[in-house]
Amino acid sequence: MKISFYFLFLGILMGCQTTNHPPKWLANPHSVYPENQFLVSIGEGDTRRAAENAADANLSRIFEAKIEASERILDQSKETIKTFERTTDFSSDIQIHSSQTLHNIQHAEAWQDSKGRIHAIAYLNRRKTAEIYRKKIEEFSSKVQFFLRYSKTEKEQLKKYAALRSAVNNAREVSRLLRQLKTIHPPSVASVTPGYSESRIQKDLAETAKNIRVEIQLSGDEENRMKTILEEIITQYGFVLGRSPLLKISGKVSIANTQQRTGDLVFVRYIFMINFKKTDGTVLLTVHEKGREGHLNFEEARVRVFRTLEQELRPKIIREFDRYLNNLIAPK
Repeated sequence: MKISFYFLFLGILMGCQTTNHPPKWLANPHSVYPENQFLVSIGEGDTRRAAENAADANLSRIFEAKIEASERILDQSKETIKTFERTTDFSSDIQIHSSQTLHNIQHAEAWQDSKGRIHAIAYLNRRKTAEIYRKKIEEFSSKVQFFLRYSKTEKEQLKKYAALRSAVNNAREVSRLLRQLKTIHPPSVASVTPGYSESRIQKDLAETAKNIRVEIQLSGDEENRMKTILEEIITQYGFVLGRSPLLKISGKVSIANTQQRTGDLVFVRYIFMINFKKTDGTVLLTVHEKGREGHLNFEEARVRVFRTLEQELRPKIIREFDRYLNNLIAPK
């Protein structure tokens, strides 16, 4: 057992350098990884994995800082509190995306200091990583072009909208990858910059959305709480609420006293269901939810039902409608 433990401990130590003198890359990473060839960062942690994760996070911040700086330049002429908040939110979004989607991160040496902390290095080879990015950008750009062609030939407004929406989503991915590539290997950017205009596609999407009118009819929703949520969701997609609809949303909210009690609590059972329909009555999508809530009296339990529905149904409806739109243009 002692011999086995010795070799196990030795194997762990071999995963990182343990010399008394810090390696050159710790003080100056570019002395080992030239800046013109590599993007590099260092992280530390209690374990090698923790240190490498920290190094990855630090590497992603190289991209976040550059993106944030460019957005601040765009907003310099709008020195208001509202503008500042908007810029901060955008930087936060980029932080999440860049840390999750940087490609081709490599890990090399690790070193353990006298306090037992592990220091690790993460790097990107600029040229090799640029080739990966070029292929990905070309892939997403071809999807943009495909959906643009699809939208130009499609007469049905919902399908045209779905195609343009996919074109916009893929164009955003191209823009994100281009921003990263500009940091990784600037000379590669020009050769893969697409010829389409992302703002033009977004404008076409908005104009198509305005042609899609929606009518909402709900029973059992006397205070219009669920109808308000549906209206907010519909306007998020850019659709217009009104008569002569292209899309109808109908459904009901049903709340009944179960006559069940536990101590001082009164329980009610609820059912919520909506259908997305064409004008000819064809059901495109159904979303339903049911459950039970309790409170000190029926009215308070009813209020809690609507609170629960407001919290749970908004993301569910968006998720289901997004899936429907994606399926509209999916290959058969």
